[in-house]
Parts: sequence; structure tokens; C-alpha cells
Amino acid sequence: MDQSEIDFFDRLAPDWDANEVNSTPERIKSILSKLPLKKGQNILDLGTGTGVLIPYLSEIVGNEGEVVGIDLSEGMLSRAIEKYGELPNVKFLKLDFEEEELPGMYDVVMLFCVYPHLHSPQDTLQWLFKMNINPGGCAVIAFSSDEKFINEIHHKRGSDSDHLLPAPLLAREIAEWGYRTEVLATTPDEYIILIDRNV
Repeated sequence: MDQSEIDFFDRLAPDWDANEVNSTPERIKSILSKLPLKKGQNILDLGTGTGVLIPYLSEIVGNEGEVVGIDLSEGMLSRAIEKYGELPNVKFLKLDFEEEELPGMYDVVMLFCVYPHLHSPQDTLQWLFKMNINPGGCAVIAFSSDEKFINEIHHKRGSDSDHLLPAPLLAREIAEWGYRTEVLATTPDEYIILIDRNV
């Protein structure tokens, strides 16, 4: 993420939650219910933003697990910490996960509303599976809307480079990089791709 992107998210951080109409509790719970999440897991939430997934993930993994939220925007991260910093099984880190080494090993890596912002998605996934995802673990690309909505938002902001493919096409592209992919949802309210090692 370059400095202009960081500045963009820092500016939006104070009002982000009030303006985020798609990530409702109902949609988030529905998305998470379709994933292989369970008590005791360690989950990495990349691009955690203001922590929209954090309380739900924290509840799912319980005291036996841990949730780590990572973001590069100081503004977004400060909102997440303000809301959820007291949760005993949650911690937050300010890191550029495409450029810096990430600590720890995880059972699930969440990329919620993040994928279009990756500068090198193939390299990022390769590094995550090599260094941070446990054997048998997975990565998840998810949105609480479809690609049409996401692309319209990015177009309005002048960010057409952040184009999101339809889930079946993106899953096929990622599979060509050597992963096993599965589209778990492709509806106006849910876009979910599960990614794991091709073993």
C-alpha cells in the first residue's frame, strides 16, 4: 500500500463505520458461518480496518484461540483498538503485510474487503502459505457484496485498477497459481472464495 492509499484510509477512518452499510452483523455472521472456523484456532485478519470482523472471530475461537488484526492505516487501526483492544484473545499490529514479515502461524487468514488493494496478490498468497498458514490451513477472500458493487465504488473513487473479477473467474485465476480454490458464495450479498494448498 502506498502513502496515498494510507492517507485515503486515514481520512475515512473516523466515519468508516457509520458509512459502511454492507457489513451488517447479519451478513458477516452468514459469511463466517460458511467458513471452516472453530474454537481454538488462530486467525489472521489482514487489512482489518476498523475491526468489523474482530468481535465475531473472537467469539468463534474463544479463549483457546487468538485473532490478530493487521492494518497499515493508523486511523483505521486506532478505531479497531478503541473498539476491541480490550478483548483478551485479540491483538492488533501495524504492518504492511505485502512488504513486511508477519509474525505467527495461523489456521485461517482472512482477506475481507482487501483483495483488490493487493499490489502483488500472487506473491502475497505464496508468502502467506509459505510462512504464515499452518498445514491444513486456508486463506479466504470475502466481501459482503458482489463484484459489481465493489467495482462501482472503486470507479467512483477513480481506482479502476482495483478491479475485482467475478468469484468463479478469480478462483480459476488463483487455481492457476497452484492452489485449490472453492467458491463458497457468489450472490449480491456475499462473495467468498476459499483457498488452500493444492496437495
